[in-house]
Amino acid sequence: MLKLVIIFALSTTLKHLMNRRFIVSIFILFLSTSAFCQKVVVKVSMDHKVADTNNDTIFYNLNRPLTWDDFKGLPDYNTAAGAITASGFAFNANMNMAANTVYLNLNVHTFFSKKSSWKKTNINSSYHLLHEQHHFDITALSAQKFYNELLKADFTLTNYNNLLTDLFNKAFEQNNILQQQYDKETRHSINKDVQLQWNTKIENEIKLLRI
Repeated sequence: MLKLVIIFALSTTLKHLMNRRFIVSIFILFLSTSAFCQKVVVKVSMDHKVADTNNDTIFYNLNRPLTWDDFKGLPDYNTAAGAITASGFAFNANMNMAANTVYLNLNVHTFFSKKSSWKKTNINSSYHLLHEQHHFDITALSAQKFYNELLKADFTLTNYNNLLTDLFNKAFEQNNILQQQYDKETRHSINKDVQLQWNTKIENEIKLLRI
């Protein structure tokens, strides 16, 4: 089962946005400055961050799968869920101006929160761990789709603010739908035949990230 944590990152300050209470205005350009700017140059990158082992955050790494030791949160025994994966994707954005050009740099990353993720004491199998890993994988695939949409986007001085927000919202919605579909069809890993089908599907898509 998945718990979604969605974050916008503005410059170097993380803006935690829960329940999709998004910040509509991401950047503020003073009218006196923007009047002289003629174009926007956008650079988009997938940020492969590496967190300290003592940090609560694990950044997505194809060579660093989750382990049960990563699930540090207190389990909720009032729910039927055996484990919860708290993952999300975010972007860092910063802007610079030179002459008549605005340079917009966007960095996308995927993360997992140890303290917000948990498992019950009777959940210890590699089978269930793989189910949770695939929740993290789905989040990473959604981040990649968001990244791809940013590459295709036609940002201008008049639309970049709303367009960036709209693209993120769309990626969030698509990720949420896919996560729910995954749990519904596998019955939270109970349906082993369907779980195996999803395993193959997700692993094939993850392979494309390695190319």
